[in-house]
Amino acid sequence: MKLLYIIQVLGVVGFVASDSGTDWSYSYETRWPSQCRSGSQQSPINIMTRSAILDTFEAHIRGPLVFRGYGDVNLHAVNTGRTLKWMVDEDFDAPVLSGGPLRGNYTFVQFHLHWFSEHAIDGMKYPMEIHLLHVKTGLTVAQALKRPDGLAVVAVLGQVRADEDSGYNFHQIVDQLPSLENPTSGAGLPITLDLSRLLSPERQSYYTYHGSLTTPDCQEVVTWIVHDRTIPVSDSQYKMFRQVNVGGVDTYRSLQPTNRVVYRSAASSLTASSPVGILAALLALTSTLKTGMSSGICFISNLKRKFFTEASKVCPAAK
Repeated sequence: MKLLYIIQVLGVVGFVASDSGTDWSYSYETRWPSQCRSGSQQSPINIMTRSAILDTFEAHIRGPLVFRGYGDVNLHAVNTGRTLKWMVDEDFDAPVLSGGPLRGNYTFVQFHLHWFSEHAIDGMKYPMEIHLLHVKTGLTVAQALKRPDGLAVVAVLGQVRADEDSGYNFHQIVDQLPSLENPTSGAGLPITLDLSRLLSPERQSYYTYHGSLTTPDCQEVVTWIVHDRTIPVSDSQYKMFRQVNVGGVDTYRSLQPTNRVVYRSAASSLTASSPVGILAALLALTSTLKTGMSSGICFISNLKRKFFTEASKVCPAAK
C-alpha cells in the first residue's frame, strides 16, 4: 500500500502538474492541446455571486469541509519554469481533505502559486491564487484522470496589503524565494510548512463547481473549492514573488465560460452582511422612494455617515 501511494503521488506530480518543458506557454493559450481547446467545462471561471446557488438543504454540499493533518507537512520546493510548487514528501503522511461537496477522502499532493489570480469573483481578479491539489484517496493516477471526481483543488485568494505585519501567512515560503529565483530540474528544497497558514480564515465559506485543470492537458476531473475570504500578502512579499523567473510576468490562464452550476456554501451567504453589501442595499432604497425624496436621501446619507463614524447632518422634514 505504501508503494502504491508513492507511485500515485509521483505520478500525479508528474502528470497533473506538467508545467515543465517547452510544450506550452501562457503566452500562447490558443495552442494548448487536448481538452484545453475542446473541453466544455474548463477552468478557471468568473464566479458571479448572484448566480451561485446557495445550497441551503445540503443537496450538494453535505456538511462542513474537514481538513486533517495540515499542520507541519514535509514538502520540497521547486521552480518549474512556470510557477513555484511545493510537493509533499512521500515518506511522510500527507494531509487529507473530506466533507463539503466531496464524496470520500482526498489526499494532498502539492500546492503551487498563480499571479494574478486565475478565478475571478464578480469580475474581480486578485493579485495571487494558491492551488492546493488533492487526489481521491485509493485511486491510481490513471483512474483519477478518467473520473469526474478524481481530483479536488482548494483555491485560496491572496490580497496585497500595505501593512508589512500582514506577511504572516506567506512568511514561511518567502524565506525560500532567494533559492527559487531561477528554474531548476533538481528535486527541490526540503521544508516543513504549516499549511493551515495558507488556508482561508473562513474555511467553510466558499464556492464550488466542477471544472478542469488550468494547465495542459486541462482534464475535466476537478472539484473546485474556491474560498471567498482572502489571506493577506504584504506588498514587499508580492514584489519578491513577481521577481522570480517563471518564464513571464504573470502565471495564470484566461477565464473560461461559466456554463455550469456554481454552488456556494451557507457560510458564504454572510458576505451579504458585509459593509459593501449594506451600503449597496442602502443605495438601492433610493430607487423606491416615492415621497419625501430629499428627506429619504438625507436619511440614507446619515446611515452611511454613521457607518463610517462621521457626524450626521440635520435632515429636512418630509412633506
